[in-house]
Amino acid sequence: MYRLLPIFIWTVCSSSIIPLAFALPLIAHQEKTGNSVGAMIHLEPDDSPYAGKSTLTWFMLTRSGGDMVSPSSCNCRVAAYNAQNQAIAQQLPLSPISLEGHQKGHQGIQTTIMFPESGAYTVVLSGQAKDKSFAPFEIKFPVIVRP
Repeated sequence: MYRLLPIFIWTVCSSSIIPLAFALPLIAHQEKTGNSVGAMIHLEPDDSPYAGKSTLTWFMLTRSGGDMVSPSSCNCRVAAYNAQNQAIAQQLPLSPISLEGHQKGHQGIQTTIMFPESGAYTVVLSGQAKDKSFAPFEIKFPVIVRP
């Protein structure tokens, strides 16, 4: 009996608690690489935007060696697509943003995206170096929008 009790408790607890951990929204920035440039995306609030609301979105760009890419050195573009691959936003206006927690002078690229409905979307960041210091890139980020 005493040997079965720990197994019973583990079975009940793991089947009721562990699925909850996977159901909670992940609060972490996505990082992806395209050619010689990597990017991290952040969407407000907490990387989990709401449908029908303007969503502040920013990107931090780095070269493959880890050096920051300045917004002024990149001809970047941002677009957003719905689950049917239809553009909901293209050629969004971009501006530099200071990044908290990074060295002074490090900047990211920011824009605002309006996701019309809840569901799955893809945000695409593409660009090329103004001085040809890195290859053209395109990075796709999956985004889930809350109702």
